[in-house]
Amino acid sequence: MDSQPVTIPPRRSLALFAALAMFMVLLSYVFILLLAAACVYFPWLALTHVRNFQVLALFIGGLIVAGSIVWSLVPRRDKFVAPGLLLDRAAHPRLFAELDNIAAVLNEPPPREVYLIGDANAWVADRGGLMGFGSRRVMGLGLPLLAALNISQFRAILAHEFAHYYGGDTKLGPWLHRTQMALIRTFQNMGSVGTAMRVAAMQLLYAVVFGILKWYWLFFLRAINFVSRRQEFRADELACIVAGSNSLIGGLRLVHGASLAWPGYWQSELAPMLDSGFLPPISDGVSQFITASTVSQKVTEGIEVEIREGKSDPYDSHPALRDRIAAAQALPQQSSAEEKLSAWTLLNDGSTAEYAFLLAINPQMQKDSLKRVSWSEQANVVVIPMWMETVAEYSSLLQGMTVGTLVESLGRIPEIAPKVRDPEGMLLTPEQRVERARSLVGSAIGLALVLNGWKLNTGPAIFHLEKDGEQIDPFKLIRQMSDGTLPKEAWTARCQNLGIGDIQLALPEKEVVAGN
Repeated sequence: MDSQPVTIPPRRSLALFAALAMFMVLLSYVFILLLAAACVYFPWLALTHVRNFQVLALFIGGLIVAGSIVWSLVPRRDKFVAPGLLLDRAAHPRLFAELDNIAAVLNEPPPREVYLIGDANAWVADRGGLMGFGSRRVMGLGLPLLAALNISQFRAILAHEFAHYYGGDTKLGPWLHRTQMALIRTFQNMGSVGTAMRVAAMQLLYAVVFGILKWYWLFFLRAINFVSRRQEFRADELACIVAGSNSLIGGLRLVHGASLAWPGYWQSELAPMLDSGFLPPISDGVSQFITASTVSQKVTEGIEVEIREGKSDPYDSHPALRDRIAAAQALPQQSSAEEKLSAWTLLNDGSTAEYAFLLAINPQMQKDSLKRVSWSEQANVVVIPMWMETVAEYSSLLQGMTVGTLVESLGRIPEIAPKVRDPEGMLLTPEQRVERARSLVGSAIGLALVLNGWKLNTGPAIFHLEKDGEQIDPFKLIRQMSDGTLPKEAWTARCQNLGIGDIQLALPEKEVVAGN
């Protein structure tokens, strides 16, 4: 990428937005201090004219409320907690070359610290110090984004984040953040002192002050988020100038798509592998998961729904996706060759970074406690041994069950569920025991078919048994049979056609002994 500085059209309105943000900071402190003073002055004024218990209680309540408000406004030093893995410049020169090039284009210093984080997001900030003084530049880069975006799209997202440095947004950030936190502390402290307001006059004072604070809080959020949305549009504009409109639009779409897919990938695909003591390639898994037909269709639908129906709320810090895309499309189109390699290739040793990332977000995890496996090994190394262990433990409960008598087998779930043991450190609810019992039957079906020549195909968003072109997902089968979407007659007929109806779910005695 050309690192020559670019010509950036001025936007004088942004100075007005910045001035509005700083005005809201100043107004907040003045308003809250005046409110605290009023909590003392008016009860004191009343006390000088009327002396009774209720007025005295009102004055004491005013002192308590004012004290809690003033204490809430005292600035706290920013204690920055590392949000993920701190990336080393020497270890990942290509990634930092991208950062340096964009910094040079915008004539901005690069961030001092860059973290690999576990969110489908990227951000920049000035952190540390007091009210922004003595702070340092910090950047967070989401592992899902590096896996989902190509280099050109990722470059556009980086340029967007650097534009926040360029526009001075991160300099405003600490002031807005501290002010917001001060208001939040005010609410928290008010909640604490509220229990002490036992007298009617105190309760009235508390209700009035709390109502005023709530009104101001909503006004403050609307104002600063209005400014924030203007800043996002400006950052998008600079990203289009630096990296191209098409790259930014594609990047914005995939950021939204990755945010939809990442939780499901982590919970349903990655977490079970980690819990079993295995570490597959995380980034490759993200790519496979998002591009799998079932997931890709849902992600695409989710993006289109957001573009079609998404609207900005006055309290949103970012504009709606469709508004951002429309604004980018309206800008002069910047033509540049698209680099289609995954942004993950910007890291020199991605597998080492993934392991270090897990250690960074989970300090309790022991180093070298996870065994590396490929996703293609998941079936033989993880799933089938887990099935074997589970079915061997409960084989006596599965006696008499066959693949063809699935309906009858599910009818025995209430009998099996109470006999399912609690996991270590956890007490199952009756509903969880039922789900465990159903899962046991599904595992038994899967293992029985594997032992009879069926192949288990697994991977991100892939799970089925296959033989001679036929596919069966035993757990999907259980769900369909339980909710009635798969009639007994249809399943019986299919078992007859496949010749699997008489396969026993309980393991033979020798397999039970081997499994235990």
